[in-house]
Amino acid sequence: MKPLKYAAYYLFGWISRVIATLLFSTCRITAYGQAIEKQYLRENPDKGLLYASWHRGVMFFVYFYRFLNFIVMASASDDGEIAAQATKRFGWIPVRGSSTRHGRLALREMEAYFDKGYRGGLVVDAPQGPRCVSKIGIIMLAKRTGLPIIPVIWGAERCWRLGSWDRTIIPKPFSRIVFLYANKFIRVPRDATREECDQLRQQLDHVLNTLMFQTDHFFRLNNVSDPRRIVVSDPQPE
Repeated sequence: MKPLKYAAYYLFGWISRVIATLLFSTCRITAYGQAIEKQYLRENPDKGLLYASWHRGVMFFVYFYRFLNFIVMASASDDGEIAAQATKRFGWIPVRGSSTRHGRLALREMEAYFDKGYRGGLVVDAPQGPRCVSKIGIIMLAKRTGLPIIPVIWGAERCWRLGSWDRTIIPKPFSRIVFLYANKFIRVPRDATREECDQLRQQLDHVLNTLMFQTDHFFRLNNVSDPRRIVVSDPQPE
C-alpha cells in the first residue's frame, strides 16, 4: 500500500475513534442477558469466546468491547483497511481476509489467537451480504476451536439507517441503546458434518434475527420492560 494512502487510512482510524467515542458516550446503554457471558468467563478464565452479530451494528459493537484485545476479521480490500484502522484505535486486533478473499488463511490466524484465550468473532453476513444471512466461517471457527458462539445484537431508541447493503444503524446523540445477548450458546461438535454445520448456521441466523426483532421493537412497546419478553412469531417477520 502506498504510504500516502496508508497515512490517510491511519488518520481516518483516529478520527473515527474520536467521533464514535463522542457520540456513543452520550447514549444510555442497557445490556440484557449478559449473565451468560459473565458466568462463562468466570468459569473459563483461560479460554476464548466467539461472538456473532450482523454487520449493520459493527460500529457500536467495537465501541462496546473497546480495549479488550478482541479479534475480528477485516476484509483484505481497501475498505477492509479502513475498518482495520478504525478497530485498531479501539484496541482490537484485525485479521485480514473475508469469505471471498484470503478467508481460509484468516480463519487459521484467528484460530491461533482463540487457542491462546483471546475473545472475538465475526459480523457474520460480511463482507457484502446478503443482509442477515450468515456465512459458514463462524461455525467452522467454533468447530476447530471447540469454543461456543454467543449471538449478540443491539438496537437504539433513535437512530439513522444508512442506505448501504447492510442498512447500517447509527444511534442519534443521547439515545437509549439496548444490547441483547442470546439466552444460550451455539456449540459446534468437532466431528460435525458439513450438513450439520449448515444447520447450525441456519440456527444462528434464526437466533440473530429473533434478537434483532426484539431490540428493534423494544422502544416501540411502552409496556415491555425487557426485550427478551417480546414474542417473535414463527416464521419470523421480515
